[in-house]
Amino acid sequence: LTCRHPPPIHRFGRRSFPHITPEQDRAAKLLERHVTMQREDFDNLIRTCQSPNNEERKQAEIAFEQICSVPEQAAPLLCQTLGLCPDEAVRSFTAVMVRKRMTSKFFKELTPGTQAAVKQSLLQAVTNEAVNVVRRNIADTTGEIAAMIMEDGDWPEIMPFISEAAKSPTPTLRESSMLIFSRLTFVASAKMVGSIPQLKELCAQVLQDPEKEVKLAALNATGCLVQALSSFDQHIATLTDMIPLMVAVLTDALNVQDEEAARTAIEEFISVAEEAPKFFRKHLDPMTQMSIQIVTATNLEDETRFLAVELLVTLAEQAPAMMRKQTSFLQNIIPLALQLMLVIPEVDMAEWNSTADDDDNDTELSSLDVGKDCLDRLALSLGGKTVFSLAFRQDLVPAFLDHPDWKYRHAALSCISQIAEGCAKQMKEVLESVVEQIARRFEDQHPRVRWAAINAMGQLETDLGPDLQNQFHARVLPALTHVMEDTANPRVQSHAAAAVINFTENCHKDILVPYLDVLLGKLVQLLVGGVRIVQEQAITAIASVADCVEKHFVGYYAQIMPTLKQMLLQCTSKEHRLLRGKTMECVSLIGIAVGRDTFIADAKEIMDQFQATQSTNMDPDDPQASYLLQAWGRVAKALGQDFIPYLNVVMPPLLKSVSIKADVEVVGEEEDPDDEDEDIATVIVQTDTGTRKVALKTSALEEKATACTMLVCYFGELQEGMFPWIQSVTELMVPLLGFIYYEEVRTAAAALMPELIKAAVASMHKGLCDAQFLGGLCAMILDRLVKSAVEEPEPDVQLSMLEALHESLTNGGPLCLASVDKVRDTLDALKTVLSEVTDRHNNRTQAPQDEDYDEETAETLAAESERDDDLLDQCGSALAALTKTHKEAVAQLFQEYMEVFGGLVQSALPSHRRIGICMFDEVLEGLETLGQAYMPQLLPALLTYSADPSPEVRQAAVFGLGVCAQYGGPHFASMSGQVMGRIQELMSHPEARADGNVHATDNAVSALGKVIEYQEEALGEQKAAAVSALLLYLPITGDEEEGVLVHGRLCSMLERGEPVIMNEPAKWIPVVMNIFGKIVGTNAVDDAVTQRIKVILGRMQATLPAEVSASSFASLPPDSQQKLQALLSS
Repeated sequence: LTCRHPPPIHRFGRRSFPHITPEQDRAAKLLERHVTMQREDFDNLIRTCQSPNNEERKQAEIAFEQICSVPEQAAPLLCQTLGLCPDEAVRSFTAVMVRKRMTSKFFKELTPGTQAAVKQSLLQAVTNEAVNVVRRNIADTTGEIAAMIMEDGDWPEIMPFISEAAKSPTPTLRESSMLIFSRLTFVASAKMVGSIPQLKELCAQVLQDPEKEVKLAALNATGCLVQALSSFDQHIATLTDMIPLMVAVLTDALNVQDEEAARTAIEEFISVAEEAPKFFRKHLDPMTQMSIQIVTATNLEDETRFLAVELLVTLAEQAPAMMRKQTSFLQNIIPLALQLMLVIPEVDMAEWNSTADDDDNDTELSSLDVGKDCLDRLALSLGGKTVFSLAFRQDLVPAFLDHPDWKYRHAALSCISQIAEGCAKQMKEVLESVVEQIARRFEDQHPRVRWAAINAMGQLETDLGPDLQNQFHARVLPALTHVMEDTANPRVQSHAAAAVINFTENCHKDILVPYLDVLLGKLVQLLVGGVRIVQEQAITAIASVADCVEKHFVGYYAQIMPTLKQMLLQCTSKEHRLLRGKTMECVSLIGIAVGRDTFIADAKEIMDQFQATQSTNMDPDDPQASYLLQAWGRVAKALGQDFIPYLNVVMPPLLKSVSIKADVEVVGEEEDPDDEDEDIATVIVQTDTGTRKVALKTSALEEKATACTMLVCYFGELQEGMFPWIQSVTELMVPLLGFIYYEEVRTAAAALMPELIKAAVASMHKGLCDAQFLGGLCAMILDRLVKSAVEEPEPDVQLSMLEALHESLTNGGPLCLASVDKVRDTLDALKTVLSEVTDRHNNRTQAPQDEDYDEETAETLAAESERDDDLLDQCGSALAALTKTHKEAVAQLFQEYMEVFGGLVQSALPSHRRIGICMFDEVLEGLETLGQAYMPQLLPALLTYSADPSPEVRQAAVFGLGVCAQYGGPHFASMSGQVMGRIQELMSHPEARADGNVHATDNAVSALGKVIEYQEEALGEQKAAAVSALLLYLPITGDEEEGVLVHGRLCSMLERGEPVIMNEPAKWIPVVMNIFGKIVGTNAVDDAVTQRIKVILGRMQATLPAEVSASSFASLPPDSQQKLQALLSS
């Protein structure tokens, strides 16, 4: 990697190429001879590919593609134009085209001689290019091509070239060496491990270069090397002593007041912090101090200071435990954020009141924005325990709240708002105090503080609900209603209405109903008499109130709906488009709230207005389009089948929105989309060709996701009414399960799949289609859904995929999977998800060995563990549905999967043992008698785990014992004595009915009931004792779901005249009546069981001796007597 002698300067001033071998020289001459006669024409072709004339450019692009279809022809032309064309614009554009066209497939189709010539030409072009912009472009391209080659091959000359060029007396060549090296690091990192000392020496040398551009390139290359080696902890540690040299690049730039270079350096540190934050550990204190100094240096430009904040926050996000131990960071970061939030430009209050935007109307990032963003991210990353104690330090938020300067009070309230989500647990512990402090500021003398207080309350309503609503509605709602009277400040009024929206989203209707008269009266007053920004929030608040209180809104319908219909008719100007869209939202939500019978009288008039709006040519930015899309769906939900005639109007534009293509632009790692466009977001996606950074137009994707969600609504509500669209919607939506650019689209697509199948089943029952159609539809859906459930990268979306798989199998039944191989694919998918969860769990078990491990890290990992448990539970549900619908195939295959599912049962984690046993329970229950083949393996295991220390594991195991009793036949009979012994042990335990144990005990009682019903012969003489034990334990009050089944089983025993009971009625009828008296009117019985109890009681009165009935009834407590009398007389 090193060269003893620096490359010489050519005597004619043209830079020579370092390290040219005779073989390379021959390759270059071969390439030159191959293309000399064609190069000028090719140069012109490339030039025309940049033409502003669309037709000329299109023809040139076609010709270019034809040439590139023959790599052996295209490669020499590209390389020669890159190195020899006199037009710098053509050379620069050619560098881009080489980067795009020289793929691995393209390169492998070249002959070895041409491959060597391409490599040689690239290095020669880097060496000889005189124009800096073009040279950097060529260097980047060379690095990309080198990385591509070295991914599965080699380029022996590239590292010697980099090493020699780094020592060149020519600064541009030294810079180019680093540009190429930075591109190589990520692909060649594993190959570089053996050369760490030499690479370190190389980077250290160039970091100290006298030229600014060279040092910055070296900083980037060093950062890339660190990021590439981030998974090699031992090697990262050897590079940490380079940090002072890296920091020196930044300090040198600051010392000469070159803030552009300083910002570039800080951005490099941020990139390293994102991928390898612990690289900075040994130098964390000086790094933190330096960042703090930059933030507080008011002589620096805001952009520079804000980047220093970003560096600190990034470190906190990527290594929260490490930063929680950093004293200077903890002492300064919250005060820094609050100080940033004090920088609020004074504005004319009339101007402030005329807009509904946030406090800072400037499109540029403000100090207030940075401070708020900092607090939000710190609370979520460092954790509430740390941030709450820091923020509520006596000299910070508490002192700021009482400060005479309004900006301090504004900052304190904004701080509470920003940290509420991350500090929810801590805030709930002092909720009364926090709510009171905020509510008092509703009366603040400064309107912007009042606005901030309302904003904080609204945020707390979201983040701390429903606790806040349940406990402090009497303080919050009257205060919000009162502040709506601030007619001098429409923006305060508007925000008060917005806070009502937040309040209702986490509020039970019973809490809100007592406030309806005053609240709706005030909101209607704002709607009718307020300025537009007030009207826009008031109408949404009315909609949210209706959505919350549902049928209780009927009494206000006649007062409010005429006003809303009038607004639909009158608000037709461009400035009222948003208000009209919100009016559509409001009437549709009210329609759902009051129900079809109330809404139907106005529905046609409203839908005619919707239809008229849809038929106009709306501007692309018209907000009505989005509101209309959702309003149609809500009206469909309100009207049900009455909506079907409007589907021909609704579906075409809806499907057009669903079909929106992702407006995607692939960007380089160093590139960012236009920061001025808030509609553009940059995301990292996983494609078939690897990880890519892309810029997306978010508004188009949001419209697409909304349209997909509306399809879920239509199919869920209208079912067979949607039959004309089932096939086309399925073909459109199934591919969106893999829509990589927007997870909301994938989530909506997953939710739609079971609804499509359900609609097809309903259509088949109505004679609209046959079983063949349903089978084809299921195959199309399940094939992709099974694949997507495995491939989905986001756990929350993966959970939706698994839920959709479970519901699709349930809805489609045996027609879902047409072959044993398809069932195997589904089992393989569940196995893969299970294995991934297990791997993550195993990784989490190693976390306590990390030196930064602390209590908040443990809480974060616990939350991840709960999320993974949800995934496993959903796997169990999918397995249950698969087994019930495809019994024979699962019975044939499941032995192959016993080991992987059994691994869960053997876990040290109780939740995993519980889920693993539940999966076995589901398989045995779904297979019914086909599961007897697995009894010899599973029954002993269930018996063992029914004595597990964990109640949740015991509960799952004894439930499984009941399943074995029901379907196990002779396999169970051979172990019935051991099972009965275990059941008796659980039921007779002194703590059997304790809160932690009652569900396990209730399931043991349920298992006993099944043994009595299905294994009477095996019980033999023990039957009487078993029935007695069952009766003396009942009723079941812990596991109410299981209680419904067990109490139903008791009814069955009585209906068939169980001899143990009926032979001794004086002994057992009082017990039975006592059980009935306790369970009637509770969740431990459903309507069907209640009716059976009524019939049984009537029969008892008619058939039992009068004295037995009378004495049994008289022995009941008064409340039980009243309940049974009421039941008999109902």
